[in-house]
Amino acid sequence: MRHFLLIAALVALPFSALAGPKEDAQAVFDEFLTKYTAANLDGVVGLFWADALFWGTQMPNLATTPEAIRDYFNPLSDRKPNERKATLAGIPSVLVLSDSAVLISGMWQTESVVDGKPVVSAPSRISVAVTKRGDLWLMSQFHNSPRPKPR
Repeated sequence: MRHFLLIAALVALPFSALAGPKEDAQAVFDEFLTKYTAANLDGVVGLFWADALFWGTQMPNLATTPEAIRDYFNPLSDRKPNERKATLAGIPSVLVLSDSAVLISGMWQTESVVDGKPVVSAPSRISVAVTKRGDLWLMSQFHNSPRPKPR
């Protein structure tokens, strides 16, 4: 029986070693998109550190508290799950700064149905810093802005 446990542990080791800072940070951002789509206000806000810096698309001022981030995302509580789907618009660029800090930059968009017709928002630019404290990865910085029209 001990041999079986040892073999099982050795087989599982490479799979657990596959995840690194890049994958862990991307998982946080993927979870953000999933919870945004699910209209899960508590879930979205819970992906940010309490001291996160947050610039929402239409925000005139930087949010620096969980309450300000919650206020920004509060309209989620008026939506049904999957009423507006959040998706990546292309492949994001990921820069691993250390074992506990990763930057993600890219674009995302929302898709919804209005009057029976699909509506896709113009992609927004996003830059996110995902950091690890202890064993937990969360967003410590978030900036979202409209993508300018090409010149």
